[in-house]
Amino acid sequence: MQVTASGFWTVGVAAGGLVLGTVASGFTRRFLRRERVLAGSWWLGAVLTAAVLGLLAWRVGARGELVVYGFVAVLAVPLAVIDWCEHRLPRALVYPQLASACVGFTVLSVVRSEAAPSVRALGALVAAGALFLVLAVVSGGGVGAGDLSVAAVVGVVAGWSGWPEVAGALLMASVLALILLAVPSARRRDEHGGLAVPFGPCLFLGALIMLTLSG
Repeated sequence: MQVTASGFWTVGVAAGGLVLGTVASGFTRRFLRRERVLAGSWWLGAVLTAAVLGLLAWRVGARGELVVYGFVAVLAVPLAVIDWCEHRLPRALVYPQLASACVGFTVLSVVRSEAAPSVRALGALVAAGALFLVLAVVSGGGVGAGDLSVAAVVGVVAGWSGWPEVAGALLMASVLALILLAVPSARRRDEHGGLAVPFGPCLFLGALIMLTLSG
């Protein structure tokens, strides 16, 4: 069996994901309000992070975007786990994630002397954030501030690739949220008696799917 250079790269990045995921699992334990054996375990964070980084490395290759995507993904795993368990997204993790994506893409644009992708990413950040702000107002609190911030993260990350990726990520997230309504362990009643699901994992997964499809 022949192993290509890209195969070694993918495996290497996935192996690095095991280490980074182990470290990032400390954030999960730090921000969970209740001790949860499975959610806070080091191996769950390690496996999830390795899988995501390996998939990104396979599709993106050794391009500079992988550094930005990778940092966002490392923080996305504890955020998704926390949101799944407790329906909240700690700002102490979301804000550095958003800032790092903006700075990373700006650096790439400067190095490559290509402003269009970063301008589009910034526009997508504003558009996704504005959309979720409207949804938060219309839903009367059904969409939280954490969801709005994560939508901005997804906007900037997917916007670097293109507007179709932004629309696809948000649409995929909505579809995944509808599917989660059928999962008893994921849904709960909000203060108004309506059904609510953790939207953060849906947003992150929607972005991952679109990045995987677009490369």
